Amino acid sequence: MAANVFGNPITDETLKAMPEYNNKPITRCDRAHEALNMIHAESKDVNALRYVENLKEQYGDGVSTLCVVYNATGDPITFQDSHDWHGHLWKAPYPQSLLNGQWGAFLHVHPSGAMAGSSAAVIYRGKNDAGKDHDFMFSWMNPWWSGSCTAYTLVRPAGYFDREISWDTLQNNTDNGKLQWTNENEGCKSYVSIGNNTTAIYEAKLTLKCAEDSK
Repeated sequence: MAANVFGNPITDETLKAMPEYNNKPITRCDRAHEALNMIHAESKDVNALRYVENLKEQYGDGVSTLCVVYNATGDPITFQDSHDWHGHLWKAPYPQSLLNGQWGAFLHVHPSGAMAGSSAAVIYRGKNDAGKDHDFMFSWMNPWWSGSCTAYTLVRPAGYFDREISWDTLQNNTDNGKLQWTNENEGCKSYVSIGNNTTAIYEAKLTLKCAEDSK
């Protein structure tokens, strides 16, 4: 497991050990539902945030976005692409894969020697409840001046971001985002939020709509 990935994966075997799943077929929605239920299990969320806070402490002063992302889709998600509008990653890469129930963490910082902030987009690929591949895009804008941070997310069928929309359009959408944003498509759902200062915590939660239904 990569150093910036946190938590034990939530699998069929995890659910089989739970009495409510005795003699019951286990679905992708079930795995996603339990991942949402266990989002704080074993302090994995705390460990992810502590990791990126330690990176920030090493980095020092300057506009920085402390990013954590959680996979509650019921299946692994894989890194597809990223785009920096302003700034770059520092030390830790984007996690190449997150299993169901895992957090990833990374630090994005402003460009060295420039009066510019931290702004980027990241795309992960997962599946909807029917097993169709979808791309989860999440992005942020953390400007040089404090108090104007924005978050944005868009979920679309796999390949959409290669063919149907430009980085310029996504940048405009991100710049016009809000502190919190939600999007869903064909059963996939993404939540994002950002703090509102030059050292901002950004959180992305990727899941399925069916996972939010109560059992």
